[in-house]
Amino acid sequence: MSAPGTDPDKQKRRHFGPVYGMIAIVLIVVAGFVWWLQYETDDPEMPGETPGPADQIAPPDEPAETQ
Repeated sequence: MSAPGTDPDKQKRRHFGPVYGMIAIVLIVVAGFVWWLQYETDDPEMPGETPGPADQIAPPDEPAETQ
């Protein structure tokens, strides 16, 4: 059985908007992902590293002596 009344030109006109809409959505999502990835990796703070110059960081308080 074949589909009744197929007209490729008419179908092409009817699908123009939705196809380009889906392409636009995919491009927006990809751009958002690239922005987010750049934002997250812009200035990574590694565990154990001190933020900022070391000479501007106050030394830690002396630990309390235990008896």
